[in-house]
Amino acid sequence: MKKIITALTVFVVALAGTAQQDYQFTHYMFDNLSFNPGYAGITNSICATVMGRQQWSGFEGSPTTALVNVHMPVKLLRGGLGLTYLNDQLGFEKNNIARLSYSYHLGGIGPGILGLGISGGIVQKSISADWVTPDGTPASNDPTINTGGVMGNTSNISELVSDFNLGAFYQAPNMYFGLSATHIGQAEMLDLNIQNVSHFWLTAGYTHIFNPTLKLRPNVLVKSDVASTQVDLNVNVLYKDMIWGGLTYRLGDAIAPMIGYQKKFQNNATLRRLLVWYNNITN
Repeated sequence: MKKIITALTVFVVALAGTAQQDYQFTHYMFDNLSFNPGYAGITNSICATVMGRQQWSGFEGSPTTALVNVHMPVKLLRGGLGLTYLNDQLGFEKNNIARLSYSYHLGGIGPGILGLGISGGIVQKSISADWVTPDGTPASNDPTINTGGVMGNTSNISELVSDFNLGAFYQAPNMYFGLSATHIGQAEMLDLNIQNVSHFWLTAGYTHIFNPTLKLRPNVLVKSDVASTQVDLNVNVLYKDMIWGGLTYRLGDAIAPMIGYQKKFQNNATLRRLLVWYNNITN
């Protein structure tokens, strides 16, 4: 295990880079399904996750993201099924993603379960903007601008394409490891002149039990589109299986402290609540 963690650390440092086209939550350790279909049903329970993110609060067109994940094991299919919906808005650009995931589960691999998954769905992108040219000429005179609006001044364009993803996720009692690829095929939106670039995700985590009341949980995520790479490192501490606190560091970008609370019920169901805030450390 120490050798695996050391190798992952070297890999992470070597790939440090810049931000991506694809969305990402800082508390990624609670969001595996949206970017890795191999995770579907691997917890052997019905699980629903709702996440929201808002940046630059108070500014018009500020980035906002909302995510809903639902997944469960299905014995008849020897695996699990999952459903993901995401809405992401930034200025005049809006994105909607819907995916259905299936994971085939393989047991007997060490102490854990390996899920091999595939997901399919749609990506819908719309752009609504008022085009302004320096000399005041109509934007419709520029062939590189697809205005498509009223009087050639306003553009309100929307396009929908198919989307496919692959992933493998290994879950053991005190560790996990995932590798996945999103936007397989890199579908192109011709009207918008935009291509959905493939992204590759590597995620891993480990739980170290100090004593019955205290657990240390380091996590790492690496996301790359080959041209550039983004790395998130997280460490959080869980106290009495109820309260946790931690810190996520996005290399060269931001620090995000987080605190959370979870409640376990007699039927083994768990309810989690998470609070996160950001501190940008770059210019």
